[in-house]
Amino acid sequence: MRFADLLATAVRRCRARLLESLLIILGIALGVAVVAAFSGLIGTVGKQYSSFAQSIEAREIRIISQSRRLVWSYSSEAPAVAIPRIDETPYDLSLNDVDLIKSRVSPDVHVYAYEDFHQHLSVKENLPDDGARSASTPAGSGDPGAGRPSLRQVNVVASTEDIFPAYNAGFREGIGFSASDVASGNRCMVLGSRLAQRLFGDSSALGREIVWHNEWVESPTGEIEPAPSGYVYTVTGVMELVESSIMAKAAAELEDDPERFDFSVDGRAYIPITSAPGMKGPNPKVHQISAVSASSKDAARALDEVRQAIDIEYDGRLEASSAMEHTKENMRQLRSLAAGILVLASAGLVIASINILNLMLARVLQRTREIGISAALGASRQQIFRQSLAEALVLGISGGALGLPLSFGLVKLMSGIMEGLDVSVGLTGVLAGALSCIAASVIFGLYPAYLGARVIPADALRGD
Repeated sequence: MRFADLLATAVRRCRARLLESLLIILGIALGVAVVAAFSGLIGTVGKQYSSFAQSIEAREIRIISQSRRLVWSYSSEAPAVAIPRIDETPYDLSLNDVDLIKSRVSPDVHVYAYEDFHQHLSVKENLPDDGARSASTPAGSGDPGAGRPSLRQVNVVASTEDIFPAYNAGFREGIGFSASDVASGNRCMVLGSRLAQRLFGDSSALGREIVWHNEWVESPTGEIEPAPSGYVYTVTGVMELVESSIMAKAAAELEDDPERFDFSVDGRAYIPITSAPGMKGPNPKVHQISAVSASSKDAARALDEVRQAIDIEYDGRLEASSAMEHTKENMRQLRSLAAGILVLASAGLVIASINILNLMLARVLQRTREIGISAALGASRQQIFRQSLAEALVLGISGGALGLPLSFGLVKLMSGIMEGLDVSVGLTGVLAGALSCIAASVIFGLYPAYLGARVIPADALRGD
């Protein structure tokens, strides 16, 4: 029998018992939809974790003061008794601590100070002649109502020079600031590639002056707004685009809405930490020290080195943490949850498949006389077996054809519930759904097909 004839016969038999067939197809479809959707969820989580593991954010180690720590002392009486107490005094980090930690870790672990500011910047050419001031000019000079600058809110990072090798940053124009710039507090600024494009377009940014508006005044209308004066920084470099996969989605959104606040690596401005307003003296206090390994493969080793360094030098006064640790735990929990639901969904698919087995067995028993006549007319056992198996395959494939579109709707629902996680079925989910429907129909259709092929014509024709 040709394949087309075999398929036509199977379809005809399914239509003859339409209600039973629809129930089987629906059961398989629901099982396939859940299997495909949660296989896609597991695949999406895995891809996001791999993507995050390669990003700068995953490699970054955050070193901060441990404000509450357990301190042990001992009584002067004999025998001495250990007395625990909580030390509430936080340790004040400074640039000296950056050098100390740097000396304790490998050269491929870049340690730098990090201070984050959200400030209003403007290009100096947009100001009147007396609208910008140098560091020695008092704030608020000039006419606050005249020549209002074109302001842009920017994420400004005040740091030490090691931030650029930490980001593996190349430079499209100029260079980054150096250790001497940090030591002297030079008011120089390095722009991320996207920020430079927004401020200057295709024009060169080198040597241009940018004003940091650090004070607020009352406008003629009575509103509070940034003062037209500020601290002047000279652009000394523009970075190449820094590969940071975790920011890819945010960057795409920013392309659609250029007025949105850009917090990505390429949307920031970078200045020597000693030049930031409020940073006093050659050894200013800092809130955070960061360390980044040169390679994502060495991130765990770098974290161990930093923790050993601060344990030796600071006796528990500092703590180091990495986003990678928290992400690993969150991803592990999410994947475990998805795997558990996938097992439950697979159990539902197995139940649906058992229904196929029962219904196919019932169909074989109901068609015993028909099978006997076919065998008496010359149909071989192989032909009878293929006919019964083809019927199970038609039901399974029909369930898969219905279940896969349902899985796309299910992943959209999951994406809405799991905010920030863009779940997709993907090739993994499609293959898992397709294989599950075929496996269900074949495995649970084999036994009824085998029984049908073993029917003895004489016994079948002799029965009612």
